[in-house]
Amino acid sequence: MDGKRGSKIKRESILGLPVIDGRTGKKLGVVKDLYTIGQSSHLKGFYVTNKGWGNKTIGIPFDDATVGYDAIIAEGEMSAPHLPRQLPSDGLDKLLNKKVVREDGVELGLISDVILDPLSGRIEGLELSGSVIGDLISGRRIMPYEPFEHLDGDILVITMEQAESIAPGNRGIKNIFFNKLE
Repeated sequence: MDGKRGSKIKRESILGLPVIDGRTGKKLGVVKDLYTIGQSSHLKGFYVTNKGWGNKTIGIPFDDATVGYDAIIAEGEMSAPHLPRQLPSDGLDKLLNKKVVREDGVELGLISDVILDPLSGRIEGLELSGSVIGDLISGRRIMPYEPFEHLDGDILVITMEQAESIAPGNRGIKNIFFNKLE
């Protein structure tokens, strides 16, 4: 990753990337999803699907892959699937579209994406969306990721300290306009 583009990437931008075998140059498939084990703060790997005959899904460990902007290069032995064929129900996608509520009942938004460090595989944060109009005007916010104790159905309850650590993630029209005036 070069310094100009930053060292964070959204889960959404990894989905659908082609996965190339680094030894042969052959396309193995495309990224179907990412997986962790439980509430780990590190990415464990990628589910890769091949839409040819058999439509099989294999797991590629994060340690055996290099994440780029246009593709993922897989190294190591790819002859056998590393993981079960079905996606786990406790992966990163479990957090998407959960309502984030502060412990005093104030709603902070919905989790719209997961932010990752593509070099280390560390889950850096969760992107919060207030509303379409709010996102357009003020931008989305980033909540630092940590294992959550209070995940109840479609609601994630966070502490006041966690809420204070939420920071602006992208600029929005309002911030772009005010930055031009300064």
